[in-house]
Amino acid sequence: MASSSEENQNCFSFEAVKSFPSVANGKINIICFLEATSDLISLVGRLGKAFAPVKYDMQGNVDIKMHYDYDKDSCLLELMLDEHSKGQHTAVEGVLWLNRALLFFELAFREIILCLQSRNYDENMKKIFTVAYEGSVKKYHNWFTQQLFALICKMSPTLPQIMKSFEIENSDAFEMRLISFNATLNPVRSKIDDFFKEHNMLRDSM
Repeated sequence: MASSSEENQNCFSFEAVKSFPSVANGKINIICFLEATSDLISLVGRLGKAFAPVKYDMQGNVDIKMHYDYDKDSCLLELMLDEHSKGQHTAVEGVLWLNRALLFFELAFREIILCLQSRNYDENMKKIFTVAYEGSVKKYHNWFTQQLFALICKMSPTLPQIMKSFEIENSDAFEMRLISFNATLNPVRSKIDDFFKEHNMLRDSM
């Protein structure tokens, strides 16, 4: 008998994915951020077994919620700064790696959007994921991890297969949804990047 989580995964679609919260007054609501990230991870799970390592790695970094006490009004950045001020960085490091993964998908979605706009449904997804990988997390990975990711890219599904796994039938609707999703992802991801640099957190969180 399937568990409730498996049932939710089976009926999940890209249309149901929550967008990332707006950056209001320099703040990022942690609950909305975690919800959007968790939904994205659910989508990663739909890409097939090849992407299982990516999914589990992202899921592990989302467990930052286990290290913070927060409520519906809490700001992710303020919680990170408080942790950093105490000389701790467990959750901060999780956010750092999670944000790098978000950049990977932002770049991958951007490349897919270009394919959809040009009606190029036969584009090699290995190429798209490789471009996204090289523009995001590759430089932080050792040789073994780079080889593993090269294999993941090689085994990636085709664009039509991705659309099917995301339960998308209309390419125009898919294009608009991707554009809308990336439009919310980019400001949040960029704000987190800037936050790490502004508070010199990168040195302690590599």
